[in-house]
Amino acid sequence: MANTAKDIDLQGVPPAPPGLPPPPDRRGGGRRIVFTAVIAAVNAAVAALFVVPLFFGTNPVDVLSNRQEDQVREVQEVTTVEERVIKADQEAVAEAAQKALPCTVNLEVEIGRVGVGIGSGFIYSPDGYIVTNNHVVEDATSITVALQDGTTFEAGIVGTDPETDLAVIKIDATGLPAVELGTSSDLAVGELAMAIGSPEGFQGSVTSGIISALNRNVYVSDSTPLLDVIQTDAAINPGNSGGPLCNIKGEVVGINTAIYSESGGYDGLGFAIPIDGARPVIEQLIETGVAVHPWLGFTGSTLETEVAERYGLPVDEGAIVRSVVEDAPAQKAGLEAGDIITAIDGTVVESMDQLMLELRKHQVGDTVTVDFYRGDEAMQARATLEEKPAT
Repeated sequence: MANTAKDIDLQGVPPAPPGLPPPPDRRGGGRRIVFTAVIAAVNAAVAALFVVPLFFGTNPVDVLSNRQEDQVREVQEVTTVEERVIKADQEAVAEAAQKALPCTVNLEVEIGRVGVGIGSGFIYSPDGYIVTNNHVVEDATSITVALQDGTTFEAGIVGTDPETDLAVIKIDATGLPAVELGTSSDLAVGELAMAIGSPEGFQGSVTSGIISALNRNVYVSDSTPLLDVIQTDAAINPGNSGGPLCNIKGEVVGINTAIYSESGGYDGLGFAIPIDGARPVIEQLIETGVAVHPWLGFTGSTLETEVAERYGLPVDEGAIVRSVVEDAPAQKAGLEAGDIITAIDGTVVESMDQLMLELRKHQVGDTVTVDFYRGDEAMQARATLEEKPAT
């Protein structure tokens, strides 16, 4: 059993070995000796405190005052918010959040008699242009924008693009705090990311995490797939849609758009549209109200390895042409159902998603070289891209 203070028997002190003086009486003389020693130590300390400064020409009272001020100052510095943030290694996160928060807005969207929905957005330019998701404002009959200071505006839709799930709305205001755009081209898996918006209606919420993966293709119900998106574990919930995904500098690198969830809430899988791909679409929406996408004009699917092996096809990856639209660029170039497209302008195509991404890198009117197989024969065709018809 471990000893405690009450377990120690002070009276059971063994006799001193021969030749040594007996131990002091702990009930009397020992206390006097200790008390005398303490008094002597205090006197020496006081003398040193006053004599040493006088020896160097310093007022001992000033020494005491300065020392007390230093101690108080040290305590005050440690207890400031800034000091706590730095000690928590979150200074950069806090600075980035303060930079992006004023540029983030809350959206309240009415859709006829269906009800009111919530979403987020960010101020793209000081003259009132705001970026959000198409699915946030689609079919809206009224949109109310709330700034971080509580000011509200009625917004009108400038343009929407279901294919990229982007939309631009506008409020009648000037001198607004606009976001600083970064780039998504050099993002690294593992770097810090922040999602800002109004999850479940809680405006001005900031969550942080990392870039979990890049170049994801995500399928959301029956809508057009979201291609080449950013995956993050920064908490994204309903209401975050349309808000900015920022880097550690507070720059917008993505637009929060979707989550993967078994529960309907945050499960650690959020997705954002890369800003580099979104920017040209945003500019088109602001300038013309519509976004134009290049089009070959066929329906297709990804060639699976198992299918290629089962039918003894000459390649095991690519995009299979299922049907060709009449008078579309694909038909004009001679493509037929059953052809397997393997490259666009020399870039290998491994899937239908990748083919769509390669086409998005081009403009309407561009002529591209299409490599494909028809049966066992490798073939090549030239197709001039046209504007994709509105659906």
